[in-house]
Amino acid sequence: MAQTQFLRVFLVRHGHAAWAQPGMRDFDRPLDQRGHEEVERLATTMSVNGYVPDLVYCSNARRCTETLDILLSRMEMNPPIERSDTLYSNNHQVYLDLIGSDQASKAATIMIVGHNPMLEDTAMTLLQHDPSALEEAIGTGFPTAGLFVADCTPGKDSTGPGQTRFIALLSPIDA
Repeated sequence: MAQTQFLRVFLVRHGHAAWAQPGMRDFDRPLDQRGHEEVERLATTMSVNGYVPDLVYCSNARRCTETLDILLSRMEMNPPIERSDTLYSNNHQVYLDLIGSDQASKAATIMIVGHNPMLEDTAMTLLQHDPSALEEAIGTGFPTAGLFVADCTPGKDSTGPGQTRFIALLSPIDA
């Protein structure tokens, strides 16, 4: 009997961002010092655990691109990257569609660098059939520079990929 191939999914929330300056759009808010430190700890955690993506989707919002830049430089990785405004402006269904996409099905691991509440809603949808994992994963919310890790089976329906096995939700404090 053939073993089911899993897609390892990393959902990364951007690091803590500075407040918008007068006239600045929310989209353009940069990471603050705390955010830089959080993401550096996240990079170490990902590296130590071997959490390296084959493919990356990243919101074009400044705080997400800065988060990704730090991760890429600290982890010395160079995966294909798709940047998109839709990860900032749409709901979690866009995140689920990326996880279930043909492009993602060709990778062993993908990472999505994005925003709350979409990341939390994505994790909740992925774990909707496993209430205990859902409580463990999202019971205290999705922290800035948080990393949600799950294995998803191939296939998708209107709620996302097939079955999902929760691995971890790590915060910068865990690093």
